[in-house]
Amino acid sequence: WLDATLLAMLVLLGWVSAVLRFIFPAPTTADGWKLWGWTYDQWFDVQFGCLCILGLGVLIHVMLHWNWVCSVITAQILKTRQRIDDGMQTIYGVGLLIVLLHLILAGIIAAMFSVVKPPM
Repeated sequence: WLDATLLAMLVLLGWVSAVLRFIFPAPTTADGWKLWGWTYDQWFDVQFGCLCILGLGVLIHVMLHWNWVCSVITAQILKTRQRIDDGMQTIYGVGLLIVLLHLILAGIIAAMFSVVKPPM
């Protein structure tokens, strides 16, 4: 079910993104345009929601296959036969998630301080 949901969200995200890119005019000139009763901003909210659901699904998918991920890293990249115990796998997974979330947050903070507002 998870894989089917991920596929459906990927297709929906691709479709909504194509609608926003090719059907609507540029966001700065899309005021007043509607598709099936929804404005550009509403379609943009749907796109962001699809992206969030897809991201959550990918996170759950990786969590469910974390044992396999650790095994591949150990055998293929580190070239060792020693298996990492489940407790260490969990610590590595949580650590990786914390690092990724901090990188995303750092990018958002950098964008907040770098954005240039138009002159008044």
